[in-house]
Amino acid sequence: MDLPVDGSAPDIAGQNKANPMGAIGSVAAMLSYSFVLEEEAAAVEAAMEALQSGKVTADPRPSGAPATTEQVGESVCATIG
Repeated sequence: MDLPVDGSAPDIAGQNKANPMGAIGSVAAMLSYSFVLEEEAAAVEAAMEALQSGKVTADPRPSGAPATTEQVGESVCATIG
């Protein structure tokens, strides 16, 4: 999964509604490319994929209520195990 990591979104700073998926995707890339931990990187990427149809922040425009930044991060962690 390719996600950009750019911008700082100062307009939503401190509001718990920034989309953390780009930063989480960077962790997967770091695990894979810097540390050659392919299995761990794949687990992070799989967790991100699993969330695309469920808990997401407001910017992807979910059909239901958007999740907070914290909820998305916690869901990724729970999916990884």
